[in-house]
Amino acid sequence: MKYFPLFLDLVGKKVVISGAGTTAVPKIRLLMKTRARILVFGMMPEPEIINWHSQGKLIHFDREVASEDLKNCVLLYGADNNPEKDQKVLALGETHGVLVNIVDNLQLSQFITPAIVDRDPVTVAIGTEGTAPVLARKIKARVEDLLPVSLGKFAKISTTFRGRVASKLSAVQIRSFWASIFEGMLQKNVQAMPEEKILENLATSLENFDADKAGQSVFYLVESGVNNPDLLTVKARRLIENADIVFYDHKISKHILELARREAQFIDLDQRTSSVTQSRQQIIKTICQKASQGETILQLGTNTLQMWETLGPESSNIEELGIKFEFVPGVSPIRTQGSGEKPTDLLSVFLDNRTRWKDGVNLSSVYPKQPEESEEKFPHLLHGNRSSLDTGVPMGEG
Repeated sequence: MKYFPLFLDLVGKKVVISGAGTTAVPKIRLLMKTRARILVFGMMPEPEIINWHSQGKLIHFDREVASEDLKNCVLLYGADNNPEKDQKVLALGETHGVLVNIVDNLQLSQFITPAIVDRDPVTVAIGTEGTAPVLARKIKARVEDLLPVSLGKFAKISTTFRGRVASKLSAVQIRSFWASIFEGMLQKNVQAMPEEKILENLATSLENFDADKAGQSVFYLVESGVNNPDLLTVKARRLIENADIVFYDHKISKHILELARREAQFIDLDQRTSSVTQSRQQIIKTICQKASQGETILQLGTNTLQMWETLGPESSNIEELGIKFEFVPGVSPIRTQGSGEKPTDLLSVFLDNRTRWKDGVNLSSVYPKQPEESEEKFPHLLHGNRSSLDTGVPMGEG
């Protein structure tokens, strides 16, 4: 990551634009969404700039920007579309310690402006570090479709309800409550709904919220399948995105780990076992003992025989702490005879024996390694008839 994304408070702050032509207009239009003090310098301004000046939305100066204009300035845009003037603007910015963006010149710019989805106060910024602006716009269009126009209205109203929620629920329960509220909100349009009705619905949701259930810590053993985020089950992806504690090892793809919240506690089991004299199970149990009520705890695993064999002991260790244990199977890779690899039928074994693993059953002893019997017992896994996997529906979805 070359550019660090952040949101800058521009309320009452001075932003200077050098240039009043067609290059400057799009940047000014975007900046006017903020409450910054916008100063535009340049001769022969575009009609839009003259109009905005007359409306008091910005101040236009019919001259070039000068050194004294940059006092207390926080951002400086060079929009002259002139290499000589761009260099002058960059030098002025560096002299005064002001961040500079030269429009359409990535090499001279110290910051870039992302593509933005505006659902005020909800803002989504999309950047490609200047490498593919067309792609950024395509992504912006997709996100626009995902987020209802009413999202901003709902976010503002929910702010006024936070005090009531905080007075009734614990910190972990609060996050669970709002997660369920916003998940439901994304499925509907509340734009035409009056504020009183929205608040009434929030009050009803709070009254019916199961705080005891939200206060129960749950340990999920999540199978990440072939380590491709696109092949995670819907449930697995949702759990990873909301987890408080994440156990993982070197077999887990960084792309899957990046789905988790930055605030989550990440535990590298390989690193811990090499630095302390505890087994993986002991480390997991020790950290889970410190978990506060209501936390979502994940252990990510790939599709290996060792993972399946630890299901029983793992569940016993966790449930001893009063933490609920749940296994979340994933999409297993299917290998054919022609691939040169041994067939993988562990998922089928589990689905046929799902009531037995809680007792610590060793799955390798349930169906001993007998290739001929495996082929006879699971012909659909070896000869291309993959049933529900062909439809894209994850087997074992919770």
